[in-house]
Amino acid sequence: MPRNSIRARMTAVFSLSIAILMLVVCGGMIWYTRRVAESRADAVLRRAAQTMASELNTGEQHVDSVAEFIEEERDVLRTENLAIRVVDRNGGTILKSQEMAPEWPRVKDDGWRVMTVRLGTSTAVIGVPWENTENALRNQAVGLLVLALSVVLAAAGGAWLMVGSTLSPIGSLSREAQAASGDRLPVRLNAPSRDAEIVELVATLNDLLGRISEAAAVKGRFHAAASHELRTPLQALSGHLEVALSRVRTNAAYRAAIEEADRQTRRLTSLVQDLLLLNGLESAASRPAQEPVNLADECERILSQLHPLAESRGLTVKAALPTDRDILAPPTHVQMLLRNLIENALKYAALGGGVCVEIISAVAQTQVRICNDFPPTVQLDIERLFEPFFRPDPGRSSGASGNGLGLAICRAIAVGNGWDLALRQQGLEVCVTVTFKSTSEA
Repeated sequence: MPRNSIRARMTAVFSLSIAILMLVVCGGMIWYTRRVAESRADAVLRRAAQTMASELNTGEQHVDSVAEFIEEERDVLRTENLAIRVVDRNGGTILKSQEMAPEWPRVKDDGWRVMTVRLGTSTAVIGVPWENTENALRNQAVGLLVLALSVVLAAAGGAWLMVGSTLSPIGSLSREAQAASGDRLPVRLNAPSRDAEIVELVATLNDLLGRISEAAAVKGRFHAAASHELRTPLQALSGHLEVALSRVRTNAAYRAAIEEADRQTRRLTSLVQDLLLLNGLESAASRPAQEPVNLADECERILSQLHPLAESRGLTVKAALPTDRDILAPPTHVQMLLRNLIENALKYAALGGGVCVEIISAVAQTQVRICNDFPPTVQLDIERLFEPFFRPDPGRSSGASGNGLGLAICRAIAVGNGWDLALRQQGLEVCVTVTFKSTSEA
């Protein structure tokens, strides 16, 4: 049994508590019983002493008067189990009520409990036999301690069984989890008992396993898509170079092959850079320094750079960009986030449709809202849109270029900076909203 076993620890704590309780109870009973016995014996001695003192208080006492008193009180002395020894001032015995009388001077552990009475020049030593009472008290104490030990052992055994029974569902759950295979996802555990705590624990674990399974599935799709996206430009680059080298060609043919190889190389370089950027954003332990950033200026600059794309697709772009507020944020993160979102809106907007970019200011936050017209016949999987390499048009029907990392990078930027990023599809429109929570007046 390991030292940090819950079962062993709970049993030990319970047993120790019972042991302390029994020790206190038994100690109290032993003390109380002894006190009662001593009080009763002292009360008997005190009554006898008071009686003798009141009967024989005439000053100088004669042996005959003491003997007469003892004879008169013999029945009482026998009933109370008392013995009297009368000694002179030198300790010599003058008279005793019975052969077995308390010794004088006192001898340690003589087996008597005594009280003395001055009778003029002599002293009466009144005693009650205490040895039998002492033995009875000692035996009673031993019996109580044995009983206490038995109770502690029984309580420890009961606690061990009870805690083991209580924790047995956890052991069953552990064995079930060990037997589960990570190759068969998602993994679900069954509640080994109907106890509310166990049911809640299993539900929580299943929820966690579900999220882990989903994360594993996302990573699997990422690896598959990444290998495909990397393989495509590499194959194109290799194919063009092989074709160019397969036979002697004209300068123009060589130039065309080199230009195509350059385009594929640029595409591959862009993909690798975005992958490195995404990995850096997700694993970064700290954020870049924050600086005041004017969202209106950034949006206007990006719209100006992407104007040829909007014009080529016949899009109408509307902008509502108040310039009275800045935000504190890493400038490069804001620029990447806004550029990816605005570029996506222009790429995937319906041909001849519209795109709207607006800034909504409030006291505690600032929002950037980007909307574009979108065909209602296409239903978007909102959550998967943020997965790396996922595109809403698997067949590339929109003709939009890109490597499918834009929204994944946007989410990583938003999560890393504590911003809210939400996307929704409603009717003929798709809108994405970024909420910058850390703002300051311009």
